[in-house]
Amino acid sequence: MTLRMKIHLIVGALTLLFAAAIVGLQVRSMRESVNEEVVAANRVAAQLLNRTAWRYAAQGTPAMLTFLQEVGRIRSNDVMLFDSAGGELYRSPPSPYKAGRDAPAWFAHLLAPHTSEQSIAFPDGRLVVQANASRAILDAWDELAWLVGGAVLMIAVVNLLVFWLVGQTVRPFGRIVGALHSLEQGRFDVQLPPLPGREAATIGAAFNRDRKSTRLNS
Repeated sequence: MTLRMKIHLIVGALTLLFAAAIVGLQVRSMRESVNEEVVAANRVAAQLLNRTAWRYAAQGTPAMLTFLQEVGRIRSNDVMLFDSAGGELYRSPPSPYKAGRDAPAWFAHLLAPHTSEQSIAFPDGRLVVQANASRAILDAWDELAWLVGGAVLMIAVVNLLVFWLVGQTVRPFGRIVGALHSLEQGRFDVQLPPLPGREAATIGAAFNRDRKSTRLNS
């Protein structure tokens, strides 16, 4: 393996590790953000519904059902109404936000907070407010997709740039190797031109001095 390729692989591996660390930290931050948002929204929704539930409960379950239908979807929550026998009378409509899309199951499992559910019982039924993090997780997934796409582009650009720069840097050493091969083939008159770079220039000068002294001694 050439020196150029070794340096390229080392830089590529370090860049990949750095990008992976950034993505890992971002996923951790997303998980905390989703948990905070969903739990807080569930708590607030439960408190508000608890304050109004008894007003409508006194008028019977139909009045509660009408109220929930008028309220509609509550952000980051699923609201369900059950009668006294446990039958489901109402369930929140699906969110229209990014409808028809969901984050991959493995990502949802990774970010989903502990299930938060609030139950409000009244004489002829029960109201359940359950946290729903699917939209917040989908937002996090979309954000992560942009981040990973940017990271892949950055890795590609950095590696191409490093590959070109390293190639320019080690080019003088290729000429040195070529001169040594010429010596092995019996061409003892080979000389190196002035080479760029302190190390390459020093090696080239030493090589030329050695060739000069060899010719004088012979």
